[in-house]
Amino acid sequence: MNREHPFLQAKTYLQSPLLTLLSRFGGLLLLFFISRIVFYLFNLPHFPEVKISYFFSGMRFDVAAIIFINAPYFILLLLPFHFISKKLCRRIGDVYFIVVNSLALMLNLIDTCYYPFSMKRMTFDILDFMKTTQSMGDLIPVFLRDYFYMIFIFTGFILLLCLIIFFTNKIRYEKFIIKSWAMAAQIVTRLLLVALMLVGARGGLQYKPLNVAAAGLPGGGNYAPLILNSPYSFLSTINSQKLERKHYFDDEECDRLYPLSRDEFINSYFTPPPTDHVVLIILEGIASEYSDYLAEYPKPLAGYTPFLDSLAQQSIVYRGTANGKVSIESLPSILGGIPSLMEKPFSQSQYMTNHISYALPLLRQQGWHTPFFHGGKNGTMGFDNYSKTAGVDSYFGFDEYPDKKDYDGIWGISDQPYLQYVADMLNRETGPFFATIYTLSSHHPFKVPPAYEKKIPDKGVEMQRVVAYTDQALREFFDKVKNYPWYQNTLFVITSDHTNYAYFLEVDHDKHEYSVPMIFFHPKMQGHGYRSRELMQHTDIMPSIFGFCGFQGHFISYGNNIFDEKSPHFGIHYHNGIYRFYISDYRYEFDGNQVTKIIRLDGEKQICRPEDVESYAEDVQLMKAVIQQFNNKIIDNKLQ
Repeated sequence: MNREHPFLQAKTYLQSPLLTLLSRFGGLLLLFFISRIVFYLFNLPHFPEVKISYFFSGMRFDVAAIIFINAPYFILLLLPFHFISKKLCRRIGDVYFIVVNSLALMLNLIDTCYYPFSMKRMTFDILDFMKTTQSMGDLIPVFLRDYFYMIFIFTGFILLLCLIIFFTNKIRYEKFIIKSWAMAAQIVTRLLLVALMLVGARGGLQYKPLNVAAAGLPGGGNYAPLILNSPYSFLSTINSQKLERKHYFDDEECDRLYPLSRDEFINSYFTPPPTDHVVLIILEGIASEYSDYLAEYPKPLAGYTPFLDSLAQQSIVYRGTANGKVSIESLPSILGGIPSLMEKPFSQSQYMTNHISYALPLLRQQGWHTPFFHGGKNGTMGFDNYSKTAGVDSYFGFDEYPDKKDYDGIWGISDQPYLQYVADMLNRETGPFFATIYTLSSHHPFKVPPAYEKKIPDKGVEMQRVVAYTDQALREFFDKVKNYPWYQNTLFVITSDHTNYAYFLEVDHDKHEYSVPMIFFHPKMQGHGYRSRELMQHTDIMPSIFGFCGFQGHFISYGNNIFDEKSPHFGIHYHNGIYRFYISDYRYEFDGNQVTKIIRLDGEKQICRPEDVESYAEDVQLMKAVIQQFNNKIIDNKLQ
């Protein structure tokens, strides 16, 4: 009998599927690390104070993602059966390895390009976004044109995957050794690898499994997208669409800390002029940093909104903050008073059909018309469905627009002709109206109509050109409506749905990441402009309009009347698994269990230790009360 020496048996044991598994896992970890560097290099302005440790912190998420997406293949390699060494089985494994990991790396590259728009890693709700974006077919060729170089990077990743397969295929698969010591060693090794995979998939041995929120711990919420990877973010949010009940306080205490019922609307500061009409203008993507009047130094993007600046100087202006990062999150906050505090946009969630006491139906009951105007294709972002739910009685979109020659080729009708159309439509009104106008053009792919090419300065960054175009369209809109008889008794409220690009490192993103215009203009108050340092968020808009105009009635809102001096004024957001709470001159970051960071925003930025949280107990209690009211009231359908 030819007995093999134990050393040779061990050598044979190493020449096994286990070595293939470990080698390919290591190669994938390297490719994910490279893709994170690519993500960082293409988004430098968003991560101004990055640390090397952030890249290594991200490896926990890379390990988890690699195990998730390769689990069937890795499990196959761990099986103690001889058929694994067959050529057909190995080729099937190679194809699986190439396909799933190419897709995973592609998601990282897509996010590299899309991050400046979404400001987060891809989550499962991207599928809903694609379903509700009517221009998706037109957008894909535009993105491929604008980011064509990503095709070459993606090709490079595929070639690297092929190289990993080429070299690891040189590993010879020996048969499973049926010898007492060898078999025991191989079984123990396989069980150990299974255990390590389970630990890697859950992100370690800590009490709770790894989640998206954990990416905010090393550097705060701003750096979470750098630490995350897109496959992990996408897969881990598949089952996170439902809200989790909170138990920070009992229900009675929570209602005391932050009641949601809005029943009395007062103006603590001035007697408002008669108001028979309200025009709420939501600008697409025009952050405060584009306005010379609203931006704070060093103002690298400002100067492209001369009309908005001139109007703001004759208005009551607040330090505005959006409640979300993307357009689809804006309407529930602005019209519905519901902030975006969940992974999935509220208007696309299972809770959208909850019975909610909205503000607009109160005006309809009093004879007001509540039209909504948006030049985008009907169905885009679900605007038509949600606006009707919130109390809009007439929706005017792309389908209703009479002259389709003004179509911009991607999104819908360009702002200048569309706003002229809106002006004409409003002039047909015969009674009081609350009109909502949502602009369109200040958006990728940054197209300015040919007639305005020479009128709009062609310098600076590309977003500035379309901002300047929308500002000019707004000027022409006001030039037209100011001649109409209803103009003098109309309150114009102007905000933006979200901020946009962060092109410059010198912009303080801790302070201005959500900064949007918040302007109240009334023709009869011209010459009495006032700029307040009070913070006002999207959810404050409807209660504040009621407060300005002296309207009365009952509705539910997570926001407050900015004109009521007794109301708390703050901003709250949920992004990358982290709650952010702005109040006074502080920003709190909260992962749902503990405050992870406190940032002082006035003057010199100071990072306060989370251990000092007791010093800020009142602010933290208010933040927790808002979060609990959001989750529990929506879960229980108690927003009437």
